Amino acid sequence: MKRGVKARGFAGFMVMILVFASMVGCSTSTNSANSGNGTKNNSSASNNKGAAGEGPDYLNPVGEYPITKDKITLTVMGKKDPGGTEWSELEIFKRLAEKTNLDLKFELAEGDTFNEKKNIALVGGEYADIILRGVEKTDEETYGPQGIFLDLTDLIDKYAPNIKALLDKEPAVRAAVTSMDGKIYGLPYYFKTATTQGHLSFFDSQWMKNVGIETPPTTTDELYTMLKAFKEQDANGNGDPNDEIPFSGVGLIAMQNLLIPAFTGMTGGIGFDVNDAGEVVYVPAMPEYKEFLAYANKLYKEGLIDREFSTQTSQQWQAKVKGGLVGVYNASPTLLDPETTKTEQLSLVPLTSPTNDKRVVKTPDSLYTSRAVITDKCKYPEAAIRLLDMFYATEENAVDGFYGNTVFLGYEGEHWKYTDDTKTKYEWISPITGFSDINKSVSVNMELPGLLDFTAIPANYPLMEMKVNQVNQNQVPYYRDAYPVNARFTTKESERGNVIENDLFSYVNLMTTKFIIGEESLDNFNSYIETLDKMGLPELMEIKTAALQRWNEAIK
Repeated sequence: MKRGVKARGFAGFMVMILVFASMVGCSTSTNSANSGNGTKNNSSASNNKGAAGEGPDYLNPVGEYPITKDKITLTVMGKKDPGGTEWSELEIFKRLAEKTNLDLKFELAEGDTFNEKKNIALVGGEYADIILRGVEKTDEETYGPQGIFLDLTDLIDKYAPNIKALLDKEPAVRAAVTSMDGKIYGLPYYFKTATTQGHLSFFDSQWMKNVGIETPPTTTDELYTMLKAFKEQDANGNGDPNDEIPFSGVGLIAMQNLLIPAFTGMTGGIGFDVNDAGEVVYVPAMPEYKEFLAYANKLYKEGLIDREFSTQTSQQWQAKVKGGLVGVYNASPTLLDPETTKTEQLSLVPLTSPTNDKRVVKTPDSLYTSRAVITDKCKYPEAAIRLLDMFYATEENAVDGFYGNTVFLGYEGEHWKYTDDTKTKYEWISPITGFSDINKSVSVNMELPGLLDFTAIPANYPLMEMKVNQVNQNQVPYYRDAYPVNARFTTKESERGNVIENDLFSYVNLMTTKFIIGEESLDNFNSYIETLDKMGLPELMEIKTAALQRWNEAIK
């Protein structure tokens, strides 16, 4: 929001910069025979066609490599992982440069430093040809209509068959990447893996056996019974009946994933959702939310919820879980020590309750928007989009072994391999031993633009296999979408809506914790609802409803 204000504040300055840039030319260079001819090299998809009408002269036809007839340079601003390898040293970028004739000059920064540099660059007019891994939807809505981010719609149709295939196949992806003005400025990271799953809450099967319970709970009442048994008996079997913590988590995350859906039938946590009638609802304002609070308060009062859930750090919580002190934990069992964990870890099914008979689990996110943009500094947008298109290739149309999955895993047969013809499991090839090695020398394995479609699981990893099997059996059948996270908002809606939503989130988070630990009486629930209204909930509901209606139209 501040960036949008700054952008407008510097509008006059930006006009001057852009006019000046158009006079002196752009930053990219070429080694071609035409390198000294700015007019000929300053091509675009619309104004510099080849003789056959298939593209500008500098470009080879789509499907032929290298992408360009002569080597050209593209500058790339990217968000690097903290302490990560310089991208110029990574194998995929070295091979891509050789295959495509595109010399990539990286300008990298980490975390908040990247965001600060990006904002300064965009406002000051000194930005790269391509920006990777750090653009936001609000940037697209601000800098796209200004012409700083190129509209990629026609470029995709003409030069990016893999991206086009994805958008045609997945209407929700196309809707998510389409800005409010109907144009596409940013490219997504769309990922589907066997291990990308919600993992409600797991517990050790031996705990259940130790307290004489034969089947996992399926309702909130049965969960209460099991947690009480964990509390009152020596569930972990270490001889001390008083050291068990029946249910633990960090903050309200575990309750959002497990208990709130059990009482409300909604998966929006302490945020927005859409009911069966297609109406926007604010979950913390639902009558059923009060029943969740009463249940959680009961667990807390009886010592069935970790007394430190609202104050402990993630590291403190993990130490308790790994130490065998926690019964139900909201995390993947891969958190545990594989050397000492020999018992089966069970996943709870979504619970029902006296106020809800639907089993629901929030569908895991599989799409990040705005992973790549091409700017108006780029003299070779056709080459840039063809390069990015390679990241969306599937195994069938890989180019020299490079396709979307290569970014995640490295090259098949060199860094990893399937363990058999079923392609259900894979293993690393020495010296690669895991994703940390991939990130050190091969790739940035997450959140670059691209398509990741990989359903194999790692071989010889029992805890991961246990997680995947449990989730597929107990949770996937009950996946339910919450309010669409990729719905688009106008600038005015974003500015006003973000203020209200942030205030509501802070208040609900605080009050929910107080209700649970008993610092606030549930007799004051109506007063809590009145405060939500005074903070602007009705106005935000209107904004969310308008965005939902646009989203529903877009995905038709």
